Amino acid sequence: MDGSKKRMVTSGLYKFQIIDNTLFSIDKTEIYSRSFKIGGTYPGCVNISIIYENNKPVDASMPIILSNPECSFIRPLEKGDGAIIMIKTLLHYVYTQIPTLTHIKFDDKSNIECATEEELKKGTYKPMPLYYFSILFNGQTWFEKYFNAKQKDEVIHQQYRTRVTDFLYSPECKTNIRFDRFVSLFDKREEEMTELYQYYNNANTFNDFVQSIPKQHRCRLVGSWIEQFMKFILKDVFYNENWIIHFPLEMSGGNDKTPKYYYPEDMNITNNFQSKNICLSPHDI
Repeated sequence: MDGSKKRMVTSGLYKFQIIDNTLFSIDKTEIYSRSFKIGGTYPGCVNISIIYENNKPVDASMPIILSNPECSFIRPLEKGDGAIIMIKTLLHYVYTQIPTLTHIKFDDKSNIECATEEELKKGTYKPMPLYYFSILFNGQTWFEKYFNAKQKDEVIHQQYRTRVTDFLYSPECKTNIRFDRFVSLFDKREEEMTELYQYYNNANTFNDFVQSIPKQHRCRLVGSWIEQFMKFILKDVFYNENWIIHFPLEMSGGNDKTPKYYYPEDMNITNNFQSKNICLSPHDI
């Protein structure tokens, strides 16, 4: 049997609807599962599922951020933290309802539609993993930045953080990978390699290299190699599955005093499901 509750929640400029659904045994003596959804005009932009055993929560996961166009309801609002606040609002609500939870699991399925309008119309583009793009240009994933997310395996996560620091900021790492070695690691486009060479050759570190690429050219110049290259760099220490967000969660928005998070202008985030816009847009990051 189901027990469903709906609640309107206001957070700053944003108003969200939360649907809280509990699946009981027939005699209502035992909870089998509990699910939470949040959205605006569309109620299920973000879902959280809780599995119970013996009336105690044993597993909590955020399995999906739906790619429904109606989830773009946050776009007309003030440019800034809409998606971040929406996800944090649901996580906070879940924690107030089930304060024994220590963390929630999720897989990072985020991609960037880093393509021209013509490529989008023809469907001839390949989505770029946002997590690789973000690590390369920001030193961390979007979920790390705004939700302090970590890989579930703490040892691997620490190895990953050390690897990222060494890769981006160590002159020795850059010196050890000459340009010809760099381009041998992925499929090459000659015209792009010619452009990349000037940025690569003049940089002391990989961070210097990527930051020197003009923002308007970054998607075009890194799109053909970022996935292959980052898999090589982060081999055995980074996986986009089995991440966790710890409770309790800080309820501040995305704005803080850390360096500004970079995201390419006018690009959409998608996921690995069937569609285009999810609840996140460039204006929410």
